[in-house]
Amino acid sequence: MKRRTLLQGAGAAAALGTVAGFPSIARGQAATGVKLTLPWLPLGTFSFAFVAKKIGAWDKRGLNVTIDRGFGSGAVCVPVDKGQYDFGIIDMAVMMNCAAKSLDLVNIASIWPLSPVGIFSLTDANISKPKDLEGKRVGFNVASGDFQLWPAFVRSTGIDEAKVRKVMMEPPALPPALINKQVDAIGNFIGSVAPSLWAQDLKISWMLYEDFGVKTASNCVATRSETIEKKPKLCQDFVDGLMEGLKYVYLNPDESVNIHLDAIKEFKDSQQNRDVIRYGQAISTALGMTPAFRDEGLGYIEPSLVEETRKAVETYMKSPGIPPADKISTNKFVGRVKLTAQEWMAVEKRSAEILPKRTA
Repeated sequence: MKRRTLLQGAGAAAALGTVAGFPSIARGQAATGVKLTLPWLPLGTFSFAFVAKKIGAWDKRGLNVTIDRGFGSGAVCVPVDKGQYDFGIIDMAVMMNCAAKSLDLVNIASIWPLSPVGIFSLTDANISKPKDLEGKRVGFNVASGDFQLWPAFVRSTGIDEAKVRKVMMEPPALPPALINKQVDAIGNFIGSVAPSLWAQDLKISWMLYEDFGVKTASNCVATRSETIEKKPKLCQDFVDGLMEGLKYVYLNPDESVNIHLDAIKEFKDSQQNRDVIRYGQAISTALGMTPAFRDEGLGYIEPSLVEETRKAVETYMKSPGIPPADKISTNKFVGRVKLTAQEWMAVEKRSAEILPKRTA
């Protein structure tokens, strides 16, 4: 793939405001308007939202959902807290950090119970284990979750942090710096960096914090406690519809790419862009391959993982005052959408091929 083509597609996506969706099915009663914000650009990692809209998962529940792009989980917290959006997809660690600052945010459905945070390098840099980072230049954005949790990764792996040369830069500069070998590795989220690099036929290596003992939940659906208390049916209908979209992407990746491209007209329908979206979807699916999703249903999060994430945020993001785990997360709206045992085995096998687990 030519890099210019990819960057043009990304530039078009960056210019998006509200994403044009599909018209609601006509019904005698006016549908309830619902506003959802993504945490970032409408990439393949978030195809499940556009799929939920296309297949009528919200329509049949009387919801007319509009989907906006986001500008980072931290920037999503405030408009959800202020009620400018009914729901927001937010990294759970970031959500907890915001809640510690008195923002009213509660998780009502997990999207990625596995964390996508890690250290990424081009394969020819020969960085395959944490100790290989010693003596290397590693690019970070100081506000990003990967840098905030970097001390936990250092402690877990026993590397000598003093031997790692940390280079601070803005988020958009990180992948180009890696490609141009201005740095040897970067801290990032696998769904943000891997699809575009893979689509350029670049081979990468990664070390996810998750695989080295740093357990934190990632993207979840956040809303206000007031919405949960006063509009429980809205929460239930929204979550059920979103989980149907998530299941559809798990089971129908090829058709989900078509739906995504149809929804996001700014993405030219080219093989290059199809690859970027397909890889993003595959990563999103792999981050949901947990026993909790398998046994309890899509969206379920183990209370122990919520508490573990809470402790990590308190310790490494210096955020005292986070509400207790049972106040900042609930499973009351999840568990209705499940995969059969046969479906789960097929999806899990496919996911292992794109995102194999590493042993700490």
